[in-house]
Amino acid sequence: MLTESNTKVLASAIRAGRGALNWSQQELAERSGVSLPTVARIEASLSSPKLETVSRLIGAIQKAGVSYSWNINGGYTLVYASTGKRQT
Repeated sequence: MLTESNTKVLASAIRAGRGALNWSQQELAERSGVSLPTVARIEASLSSPKLETVSRLIGAIQKAGVSYSWNINGGYTLVYASTGKRQT
């Protein structure tokens, strides 16, 4: 089960990945097969998403060239492959 803290980190990571790609929530929804309302709720930390849903969202972002490096302290580093730009 995801904790509130984990949910906020995931929401932030999904927003950051989407932002690195300059995607709208609609585009992420279409590319991941997750509904737009679900993407919006997850990004706003209004729901505790299922692992499958998170996997689909992160998977779509990674397929487009963004990588995540998760750390033990509950954070992440985002690397956008086409520019080598790093965000934490």
